Amino acid sequence: MSGFGLADGADGADGADGADGAAPSGTFTASTSPLIRPIGISPALEKRPEEDWFRGTRWPPFDVSAGFPFTTSKSFPDSAWDSYHFSIVVLGEFVKQPGWDAIDLQAVAPIPTGAGLKAELDELQELIDYRPGVMAEALAQVSKIDAYFSGMLMFNKSSRPATYRLIQCALHVAQFLAMHYKFNPGLQAGSGTAIPPRPRPSQLSLALMPPIAVPGHASYPSGHATEAYMLATVLTPIMPQPASTPIDPADPESTPLRRLAQRIARNREVLGLHYPSDSKAGKHLGETAAPLLAGCPSAAKLIAAAELEWS
Repeated sequence: MSGFGLADGADGADGADGADGAAPSGTFTASTSPLIRPIGISPALEKRPEEDWFRGTRWPPFDVSAGFPFTTSKSFPDSAWDSYHFSIVVLGEFVKQPGWDAIDLQAVAPIPTGAGLKAELDELQELIDYRPGVMAEALAQVSKIDAYFSGMLMFNKSSRPATYRLIQCALHVAQFLAMHYKFNPGLQAGSGTAIPPRPRPSQLSLALMPPIAVPGHASYPSGHATEAYMLATVLTPIMPQPASTPIDPADPESTPLRRLAQRIARNREVLGLHYPSDSKAGKHLGETAAPLLAGCPSAAKLIAAAELEWS
């Protein structure tokens, strides 16, 4: 499990680890190499005939000014954008969507206190016994939620490039949303008083002792639930019908896509990182924000292209 470390507990923040081109390969870092400062020959030496013996910076023996015509490219091609940086473009469009910062999580999933809080903490303690059975999966989902959605119908960046890029954009927007609402969880009902960022379950119940480092941000809403349910909602009209058909006709939540989202969110509760109400709030946030994402011009083009990939 060399891909996972203690710092991998971040709620969705690690989703950027899969970004295309996020870190050039072969880059030297302070931990791998001493200071290296290459310095080539001074340009002035190229201008002095008497120094013409120093040919290390030339392209002999032919004249490079001939035989290399300019191309006719008019713009940077869409296909050359790496997914992570393109998701930043989409994020800039998303924050222009009216209402993105006015989603009322407290109306759907209020943060419990008193007996309600104790019931949640008691449930999380009962879930500790399930950790061995989900540990490998939960660790992989720390930063690779997209791998589970792509594994459902076996596609990747090469086979469904628009779908892949759409998923990366949705993840980045969901991470941004989760951080915004973690810092601003809403108002106390009927009081108009701002609710402070919610403490992690292990701050209140020492018995939980999460097996990985507790993320360095507030608990409510769950970032993983936000990401997973946004992906499930965005992909429902795109992927083939079996992915969005309820397994139980009486339960609309029983589609494979939504069951996967539920599983990802629940695993975070098993690890002791989130309360059930965190997951419920993240579910509402991801589902509510998905149509706003679809309204972004660049995301709308991706959705149309993704639909063609699966048609």
